[in-house]
Amino acid sequence: MQTTVAEQQVLQYLSRNLLDFDSHGKLVPGLAEHLEVSKDGRDYFFTLSPQAIWEDGTPVTAEDAVFTINRIHDPKVNSPVFKTLFEDLVSVEALGPRRFVVRFGSPYAYRNMSFVFPLLPEKRYEGKGFTKVRENRSPLSDGPYRLISWKSQESIELERNPRYWGPRGHFDRIVFRILPEDPVAYHAVLAGDLDETKTDTSGKERFQSIGAGSACCRLIEYYDLDYNYIALNNRSPFFSDARVRRALTMLLDRAKIVRSIFRGSARIISGPWAPDSPAYDTSLAPLPFDPPAAAGLLDAAGWRDTNGNGTRDWEGHEFDFELLVSAGTTVGRQIDETLASELAQVGVTARVRPLEWAAFIERIDAGDFEAASLAWSASDANPDPYPYWHSSQWPPQGLNSEFYRNPEADGLMEQARREMDEEKRVAIYHRLHAIFREDAPAIFVTNSSQKYVFSKRVRGLVTSSLGLYGTWPGPLGWWASDAAAAPAQ
Repeated sequence: MQTTVAEQQVLQYLSRNLLDFDSHGKLVPGLAEHLEVSKDGRDYFFTLSPQAIWEDGTPVTAEDAVFTINRIHDPKVNSPVFKTLFEDLVSVEALGPRRFVVRFGSPYAYRNMSFVFPLLPEKRYEGKGFTKVRENRSPLSDGPYRLISWKSQESIELERNPRYWGPRGHFDRIVFRILPEDPVAYHAVLAGDLDETKTDTSGKERFQSIGAGSACCRLIEYYDLDYNYIALNNRSPFFSDARVRRALTMLLDRAKIVRSIFRGSARIISGPWAPDSPAYDTSLAPLPFDPPAAAGLLDAAGWRDTNGNGTRDWEGHEFDFELLVSAGTTVGRQIDETLASELAQVGVTARVRPLEWAAFIERIDAGDFEAASLAWSASDANPDPYPYWHSSQWPPQGLNSEFYRNPEADGLMEQARREMDEEKRVAIYHRLHAIFREDAPAIFVTNSSQKYVFSKRVRGLVTSSLGLYGTWPGPLGWWASDAAAAPAQ
């Protein structure tokens, strides 16, 4: 089951979801052509499209849906993104070849959004170890493209699926290249070796220096629901006290980061949502940059320099911690180094350590870190923070990698999930937002604009709060101004 945006981007070409989001964040049919919901909001009746088939020519069936949902719900299967959405699953049952029902113990405000996921072919997994079956590395397609090559740390290559039952893809071939650093990808686009890449502020400025009349490419910039933050392990002796976590937030000059790193194309945030999310309370001012007040909070929490060596300590612990960042992520490293510099002024040492992506994400998923520079990417329009911040979601059960726990916050998250009135639900989230600001379970940094450099030949781009990839048809609606296949992405 996918856990990262990169996986979602590839799977969007290979697999249709049961339901999809359009560019306005509204649900639209996918594999399921029809959905009925019982009056009590507990039972969901789906009808699959009769045209939907796998690349081997067999139909996509209700049994595939039953199998997939049972795997999501299976405690032995690691599916953190979807598992919390099916916590109170009562049963899932096929009612025919194309019709099935999913029953829950209680209604959930965002239940419809829970079904934006692809299906697995039950017959390919039957009688095999689920985590070891070859389809996990070579997924069977029911989408516009199929996988033909996956070279670790190098590339993923797709070709048009001749059996796809929907509109024909515009490209014969799609290649995702895995490159070590953002600047390498940026220069590959300018050279014509890539058709698109995500870039940062420095890339934007380099591109603008070429001039608006660049013959090869164009810059796409927009705001979405993503944000960056520095995760703090709340179980660590360094960050178990909210006063310390709040102090670290107040020692990061986020206004300076907006000016210097993002050149104004970012917004400071004070909780785990972007400002355009309805859950975000825009009237709530972020904690200020205030080193003297932050130093006072550290003193009050017991972190003082008792041995005169210049580093604060508490109960035998020197305030010296490792701050992880994914190698090649320029912005993340710049933010980390800005924080480390400010912390050094008050006797706290943060050692910035870049890690290769696979090693980095493995440690984050396991909660095996003290602090780490992260970015949260919205794969859907659901503002529910429960999977990421509720205390029941500590690893390995869920995605609360910070090991945050606050009984009041837990209660509000649970209450919001049950509240079907949108206005009342938003009010609950705004109360929760105030708790997140004061508890500071992480250092919430900014919601920055998304920046991509595209070859001018790629057309049909549609931006949204869910990005370029998170909607239907998204990249499946892109086309080229020439007849050639896209070289790479």
